[in-house]
Amino acid sequence: MENQGKPISENAFVEFFKGLDENYQRYCIDEIKRKVKKPPDSRLNTKQADSAGMVGDPVSP
Repeated sequence: MENQGKPISENAFVEFFKGLDENYQRYCIDEIKRKVKKPPDSRLNTKQADSAGMVGDPVSP
């Protein structure tokens, strides 16, 4: 095998992907989008943490 031990270049992958059937390309892209999830919005977590009370804190009226 010629490429054994050598990383596959991005261009090689692009050329391989272009060679796939158009419907299969769409399927692959859809699967990647489905599996890749965006990280949670850190601002929401910060607000939740800021508004969370500690045990023994006075309760707001």
